[in-house]
Amino acid sequence: MAIKSCLVIGGSGRGGGMIKMLKEQFNSRMEIVGVVDVKQDVLEHQGKALGLGKNSLFTDFNEACAAVKADFCAIATPPQFHSPATVAAVENGMPVICEKPIADTLEAAKTMMEAVKKAALPCAIIQNYRYAANKQELVRIREEERLGRLQHIVGRYACDYRRYESWGKSWRHDMDFALLFEGSVHHFDMMRFLSGGDCETLMGLGWNPEWSSFKHHSSGFYLMRMDNGIHTCYEGNSSAAGISNCWHKEYYRAEFEAGSVEIAGGNQMTIHRVGQETEVYEAPAISRTGHEYLFDEFLNWLDGRTPSATRIEDNIKSFAMVIAAMETTLDGQPKQIADYLAG
Repeated sequence: MAIKSCLVIGGSGRGGGMIKMLKEQFNSRMEIVGVVDVKQDVLEHQGKALGLGKNSLFTDFNEACAAVKADFCAIATPPQFHSPATVAAVENGMPVICEKPIADTLEAAKTMMEAVKKAALPCAIIQNYRYAANKQELVRIREEERLGRLQHIVGRYACDYRRYESWGKSWRHDMDFALLFEGSVHHFDMMRFLSGGDCETLMGLGWNPEWSSFKHHSSGFYLMRMDNGIHTCYEGNSSAAGISNCWHKEYYRAEFEAGSVEIAGGNQMTIHRVGQETEVYEAPAISRTGHEYLFDEFLNWLDGRTPSATRIEDNIKSFAMVIAAMETTLDGQPKQIADYLAG
């Protein structure tokens, strides 16, 4: 297949990491032909690293999308820019792969999805946590019914962010619903992936402990009923002082008809069956993980193969769960996810 050209919007932070990964892992399949960032020093750095001239470096994504003729656009900006940047890209004929969450509001996410549909172009959302060996193995256990039918799933995320700015940036500590918007967007998507169902009803509670470094709700419990009859339970805690299940070490327990499966950090699978010895083994390796898997899948989609599993039309179902969780936290009422996806 021909080498694909790519415009990257966002050159530092996650965008910088994305550029590095693309250079190292996909240089035989694609090349970066333009970079957008609001900071001139970032543009100069990436321009030198990529061998790009000034005509390929931009501070405005609208200008870049109109000027650069690329085969696709990769977006890694703060969430409030995801929707307008995607709209600009698809209106200029570029498929998009964008960092999660889809957008900063449900309205912006729907605007983004409608623009993608109108342009009839591929758009994938980066949900990298699905693509770890232990998560993939748990899904195989469910699909192959090795332990019979699945009953429910319990998930736990817990990080010690009691010190201000310990979660990377101060804005995460100052924003509303930091747990849900910056953390649970991953974990709700994981509940969909592991259960094999879409959320039907969501209810829960959120709070902020007095010793928290956050200005708004930073902890919560949420219950979900999936449309395939599976139930899920989620604990989120950004002020964890004891047992930690922080990034890439989140804990999940799946309760099946004939046993239970536990996974957390690493690739260890632990299977419990009443009256039997606990079974422990390493999940089979997968060819690519995380972001690498997603970009490989997306490039294959552009070459005419299977669409990305986390394409925007699917992933908006995970984003709607975040919005529903925000609202049930405020009013205490169960939420029907279909209401958020309508219209």
